[in-house]
Amino acid sequence: MRNLSKVFRTVIFVTVLMFSVGFVMAGGKAEEPATPAGGEASRPDLVVAVQKNPPVLEPMRENSNVHERVLYSIAETLILIDFKDNQKFIPGLATEWKRLDDRTLEFKLREGVKFHNGEEMTAEDVAFSFGQERLFNKEKGGTFGQMYLGGIELPEVVDRYTIRIRSKLPDFLLEKRFANYMSEIISKKAFLEATDWEAWSRNVVGTGPYKLVEIRTDDYIKLEAFDDYWGKKAPARTVTFKVVPEVAARIAGLKTGEYDIITEIPPDQLESIDKAEGVSSIGGPIPNIRTVQFDETNEILKSPDLRRAMIMAIDRQLIVDSLYHGRTTVPNGYQMKLFGDMYLEDFKALTYDPDKARELIKKSGYNGETIYYRILPDYYTLEVATAQVLVEMWKAVGINVKIEMKENWSQILKNDETRHLFNVSNTANYSDPVGQIWRRLGPKSWMRLEDKYGGKEPVYNFSKEFDEWGRTLETSTDLETRRKVVRSMLNYVEYENPAQINLHALTMFYGKRDEIDWIPYPDASMDLSAANLSFK
Repeated sequence: MRNLSKVFRTVIFVTVLMFSVGFVMAGGKAEEPATPAGGEASRPDLVVAVQKNPPVLEPMRENSNVHERVLYSIAETLILIDFKDNQKFIPGLATEWKRLDDRTLEFKLREGVKFHNGEEMTAEDVAFSFGQERLFNKEKGGTFGQMYLGGIELPEVVDRYTIRIRSKLPDFLLEKRFANYMSEIISKKAFLEATDWEAWSRNVVGTGPYKLVEIRTDDYIKLEAFDDYWGKKAPARTVTFKVVPEVAARIAGLKTGEYDIITEIPPDQLESIDKAEGVSSIGGPIPNIRTVQFDETNEILKSPDLRRAMIMAIDRQLIVDSLYHGRTTVPNGYQMKLFGDMYLEDFKALTYDPDKARELIKKSGYNGETIYYRILPDYYTLEVATAQVLVEMWKAVGINVKIEMKENWSQILKNDETRHLFNVSNTANYSDPVGQIWRRLGPKSWMRLEDKYGGKEPVYNFSKEFDEWGRTLETSTDLETRRKVVRSMLNYVEYENPAQINLHALTMFYGKRDEIDWIPYPDASMDLSAANLSFK
């Protein structure tokens, strides 16, 4: 065992060296942003260098960290989360809300709120945002939104500024749903006037402090301050999310002043940023689990024993300590401590045990077939380096895994004979298991829907019992009942029918220029509003 650890540490050292960013050439220097003194000319143009941008910005068509990052500035929710005050709920597009019963919320809307097209937001827009033509329209959205909001009935417009939204079943998480991702309000008029679904998806009209100006695929997304915003004026004149795939180029551009904020910084580069003049690093783990996803419908991976072996072959703590310098954590199964009373401290997830892994491999009938592992080059922090280490750990127990580099998510998720493994991340929405294990693995999950990404089979074949547990979790208000069904669900996806490898809490490390006052939230989004961004 000690020799194996030495081998893995050597592999990690070499891998990190290969993917280190210190030797890549720097870019040019841009003009320093002006200090805002009150006029339009004083507001700077903010440039955020990112590893990737979403292809579209329709909230219910895209479901990713990079999408959530940009969308936060464009479209808003009825209820806001105050990340600076213990994540309490505060008024957003709704000034107040109340429970009429265990299934119904009534919202009083903020009057005079303008969409980016100049139209006033009313209850009709809210009803449309969660209505038949959008949320439940198979051809025009809803696929991702239904994971979050699919349990609601059609909204009821009471008057111009009052709306009621009712759940099909009792739902104590309703308030949390309308304060979270996928509950952003859009303009009904702009949606209906769009020539088609594609055109709308690239020209989304919301109520945020910035409006969408342009999406240049694989190059940049540009936003512009919306000066009819109902709240405080946006502090930047424009915001450009510039695609810079190479970590080294992002860091170099930050140091020269070409970029104001950069994303997805590997932990081993944080010190070099902090030592440089005029820049600093910020960020850390967010409520999200980085996982390797099994396609259990594939013939090679259909054996639960083989999937358990692949989990137990990985020394996840070694990866955290070596690649991530101990700046994140290994989760205890598919759950997070922020769930409070719904976190099962005594649950025992599978742990690193290469000898047991070899036993399970023999039991599974695996004969050395190639298992393909599809990845996007560093879509996630250290994605390539982590994949290289995983391949070596699997090799050490006799599992033959080959990395396949892909260019986009369509290639990653295409359902064919080589869709075996791929990377995903799983945000803990609502600070409750409903927002993670049930949202991601339940029947409304995009990975259980048919006819997605070129095939009729979903990624999972889950039991009816799992779905019954999930429905109880979603509707029950009794703590012990909910804890009992969560335990059953965790055991099912960890032991009986392993669904994925939970590697570590996802990290979001940033670099920024020191003249910029901005803090990242424990979330994938970037708040660039006046509440969280200013310039010295």
